[in-house]
Amino acid sequence: MVLVSGNLKCDIHSDGSVRIEGVVADAQILKNESEEFELKLHQLCPAGPFTISFNLPGPVDPRLFSPSFQPDGILEVVVLKQRTPRVATEGA
Repeated sequence: MVLVSGNLKCDIHSDGSVRIEGVVADAQILKNESEEFELKLHQLCPAGPFTISFNLPGPVDPRLFSPSFQPDGILEVVVLKQRTPRVATEGA
C-alpha cells in the first residue's frame, strides 16, 4: 500500500517492511500581525530529500492501512497485523 501526500510517500508491504520518502523543508518564519516567530525544530535529517526504512515486528495487512498527516507535521500510521485464516476442524 502506498500513500502519497504532497512531498511524502509511505509504502507498507505485507512482510512488515516500511519505506517513507519525503522532503524536509527549512525552518520557516511565521508572521502574526504584530509578532514574528522563527520555527525551532529538531530534525532527523537536514533540509532536502530523505528516506527512512524499517521493519515492523511481524506481517501486516497493507489493505488495512490508515495514515493521517497531522497539521503539526506528524505522520501517524495505523496498520493491523495480518490474520491467518482459521481452518474449520471436523466436529466443530
